Amino acid sequence: MNIPKIGLLVCNSGGSNSGTLTGIAAMEVVKELGSDLVGICSLPALANEIPRQVLTVKKLEHLIVIDGCSNSCARNLANKSLLSYNVYLNLEKDLKIDKLGPFSTLQYSDEDVSKVTQAIKAKISQLRDEG
Repeated sequence: MNIPKIGLLVCNSGGSNSGTLTGIAAMEVVKELGSDLVGICSLPALANEIPRQVLTVKKLEHLIVIDGCSNSCARNLANKSLLSYNVYLNLEKDLKIDKLGPFSTLQYSDEDVSKVTQAIKAKISQLRDEG
C-alpha cells in the first residue's frame, strides 16, 4: 500500500450540494496531482474506528480537513479521533458556498467544482511551500 504525502479528510456527504462538492473536488485534485502526493481518507472507516484506517491516517505527513457546511462533520470526526491536521477548509465559511439543505445533492455548478478544486490545490501548495 502506497501512503500519499497529503491526506484529504472530506465530508463527502451526498446528502447536500456542499457535501457532494467536497467529494467531487477531492477526486479532481487526486486526478490532477496524482495519488503519490494526495489521497482521500475514508471518513466512514474513521467514524467506525477501523484500526487500520486510523493508523494509516496517522502516518500521513499532512492532513487537510474539508467540510461542506457549518456542521463541520469532518473536523469534528478528526478532533474526536485525535487526528492532527495542518489545514482546515469549510466551503460555507471560507468559500461562501451555501448549503442548500437535504436532498440538494446535484444542485451545484461546474464553477462551484472548479472553485473548490482550486481552493484545495491552493492549500496543498501552501503545505508544499512550507516544507
